[in-house]
Amino acid sequence: MFKSHLFVLILFSIIVSVLMGCIKFDDFRSIRRYALRFFLMMVGGVFIFSWVMRFI
Repeated sequence: MFKSHLFVLILFSIIVSVLMGCIKFDDFRSIRRYALRFFLMMVGGVFIFSWVMRFI
């Protein structure tokens, strides 16, 4: 169905980060800040890990 691993990663990261924000906080502003930070950490971590794996 999806041919791009990057698209699936970003879609998964969006869903997980929003759900984690909704579980952890009640107000919209905190959910949005936490979800954005969590999303950037997930995607950034995958990019760093894949860059490291390229040289192994």
